Amino acid sequence: MPFPPKTIGGTERVVKYLVDELVNDGHDVTLLCHDESEYNSRIKTIGIGTYLDQKKTPQKVWKHLLLNKYDVIHNHGRLLYFLPETWSATRKVHTFHMAELESRSFHNFIKLRPRNLTFAPCAKWIQTKYQHIKVNWSYINNGIPKDLYSYNDKIGGADGPLVLVCRISPGKGVSEAIEVALKTKKKLIIAGKVGDYPHEKEWFSQNVEQYCGDQVQYAGVVDDNQKQALLEKASALLMLSADSEAFNLTMLEANACGCPVIAYNRFFPPDFIKQGINGFIGDTQSDIIEAIGKLNTIDRSKCRADFEANYTAKIMTENYLRLYRSKV
Repeated sequence: MPFPPKTIGGTERVVKYLVDELVNDGHDVTLLCHDESEYNSRIKTIGIGTYLDQKKTPQKVWKHLLLNKYDVIHNHGRLLYFLPETWSATRKVHTFHMAELESRSFHNFIKLRPRNLTFAPCAKWIQTKYQHIKVNWSYINNGIPKDLYSYNDKIGGADGPLVLVCRISPGKGVSEAIEVALKTKKKLIIAGKVGDYPHEKEWFSQNVEQYCGDQVQYAGVVDDNQKQALLEKASALLMLSADSEAFNLTMLEANACGCPVIAYNRFFPPDFIKQGINGFIGDTQSDIIEAIGKLNTIDRSKCRADFEANYTAKIMTENYLRLYRSKV
């Protein structure tokens, strides 16, 4: 996806926030990225391919690393990009933006015994899950800019609608969110991209579109301004995904707007949600429904305060800088 991302693209958004903070701190940054990226003049960009054409991407990355020397190489892509620098003394950090790491390529790369490399998954639960793999781990939570979203204590409350923001697909809990809304008689606003394949469109028509009306509404893909308007008025963001969620930025965005999060007790939410402070966690649908009934006990200013204390892009960048300066 080209930089800077406008709507979807969680990994690209995190990289942008990190790069912006690093440049603002006075660091020189070269970004290897999509050919059509149009970043600002303070950042050097090197095109390495497109979404539809990545046949020569590894070779372009390798050639660049062989011809240029850096103090730190931070990889958010494929492990094979490190190949020319595998055994060099250069400080290397690899961020996993996925939760499933038990692949043959991962284990084959580890067997190479790379030098001065730290694996930095984007959430603690991923590191805990794979702690049995004896490599150098140091998770660092994602963050978003402090001023990207704002909290207004005059807007929002327990009477507002429920909101779901995700890629619209079966594993994201969309059907269950609709079921919960119908059972609680709460309005539900669903935002996000519907897949382009015929079977994805058919699933949306059969499982979402048929329920749309006064109570359930589909808002489509939303940008940051539209997301602000949705989340600041919402009573809660629902996170009912059955798919493995490495780290969901929308949870941070919700709290930044003062909106609590209600989620199942799996994947990233248990690390993020402080029960009754910035949201609720439940094990069953009954727990989720019960939590919706407790939303009037949430102090929305504390949602914002927890975001500012733990999940800003500045905090994320400071943590990465400490990692860059350390050695394995």
